[in-house]
Amino acid sequence: MGSQKTGPIGTAFAMAAVWFATHSGGGFATGNQEVNFFVKYGWVSVFLPIIAMLILGWGHRNALVLAKDFKTYDYKSFGDALFHPYEKYFSGVFEFGFIMLIACGVSTSIAGAGALLKSSLGIPYGIGIVAVGITLLLLTIFGSNLIIKVLKYKTYFLIVTLLMLCVLGIQMGAFNFQHIMTTREAFGTNFGDAVWYSLIYIGFQAFTVLPIISVSHNIKTTKECNMFMLFGTLLNGVFLAVICIMLLGFSPEVLKQTLPVYYVTTELGIPWLKILYSVILFVALLGTGISLVFSSVARFEPVLVKKNILNSLRARRIAISFITIAICTGISVFGLTNIVVKGYGSVGYIGLLFVLLPEIVVGTIKIRKNAKMRKEQGISEAV
Repeated sequence: MGSQKTGPIGTAFAMAAVWFATHSGGGFATGNQEVNFFVKYGWVSVFLPIIAMLILGWGHRNALVLAKDFKTYDYKSFGDALFHPYEKYFSGVFEFGFIMLIACGVSTSIAGAGALLKSSLGIPYGIGIVAVGITLLLLTIFGSNLIIKVLKYKTYFLIVTLLMLCVLGIQMGAFNFQHIMTTREAFGTNFGDAVWYSLIYIGFQAFTVLPIISVSHNIKTTKECNMFMLFGTLLNGVFLAVICIMLLGFSPEVLKQTLPVYYVTTELGIPWLKILYSVILFVALLGTGISLVFSSVARFEPVLVKKNILNSLRARRIAISFITIAICTGISVFGLTNIVVKGYGSVGYIGLLFVLLPEIVVGTIKIRKNAKMRKEQGISEAV
């Protein structure tokens, strides 16, 4: 991903792809997030996702500029730079966000996979989530190299399958979609609620800035950050809007589903596509869960070393993986929709007030101040 090899456009696009890969987790790929934060508010869900991703892109763009200016590529030093001189009051925000991102992300993966096993194979939900939890633990301990290889391709397979589904789903639901747009149907909700929940959505998505800044070492100029915002907003916003348009065509029935996109595959009546989506979704959910468990191990392993708990490296990693998966399997008992609405929703308030707003307001002030200082000192950005 080096800027020397790929150039500014390649670097910016690679960073936008990191944003999309982080965004397209379990809640996104199942359609549950789209339904609960956009589609259930009716016709406005056609354009609100793009506006939401534009605002989020602005926050992420500012975060990248700050990371470049202050050379802060981990959330602790980034938080200190953003909140300085009040970092001691706010430094815990990113720590909290990181832990909640793991908890909600892994729980969503387990709950989504459990719901998929129930819908596709008829396995009871309780048995399904325990089986998925055990599978996650075994793959985390024994299959890390294999999973890292699979994760590389997960996003591509998911994009291709979802795009196929969207094309066919939009065709099938076209008449109902046109009716909703013509009558401006809002399913009994109001525009204020729709705007507020789209803000809550970008509030919890604001924490996706953590993996983005951690791989932003190759960003050298503000121009690259601006290109990242353009590519990222288009990639995330258009894809989100297209899935919302497809799901609108199957409303209001789709609003009651735990797995809305899976419901569309059953309505399309194309067996091979239903099987393909189910397999890829299952692998994607496991992949997301495992990558987040790895993040948990990376974060908490130094704590065990410092406190001299468990001398064996393998034992420490197994212990952290087991505790993380056990807690998240427990959370997944509440079901995918509850985790998405209540779990992500609660994190959304914090992300909106303490991550996105500071990035846009404080971040803009600091970026301008740095640019002015560089200009006065005659320092070129690319140096």
